[in-house]
Amino acid sequence: MTNQEELSETLGLAFEHIKTLHATLAAVMVDIAALRSLFLKGPKAARRYRQALASEVAKVKPLVAIAMQAYEEKILYIKSDKHWKN
Repeated sequence: MTNQEELSETLGLAFEHIKTLHATLAAVMVDIAALRSLFLKGPKAARRYRQALASEVAKVKPLVAIAMQAYEEKILYIKSDKHWKN
């Protein structure tokens, strides 16, 4: 493997890890928002929590999808050798 290929592979892997962290952070934020909504409005435990979680997921799902697509495009771009050639 050449240095150029190794660099492309390493950068692609780094972006995959960042993408995973981004998705995990989004999930945690949604869960916290649902819990906060549940406790601020009074507990009717499981059913209310599921409703609040579903509501928060619906709000952020399009944003996360756009971010994940952008990461995927960047990963593919980094892994391609086209931009590394002189």
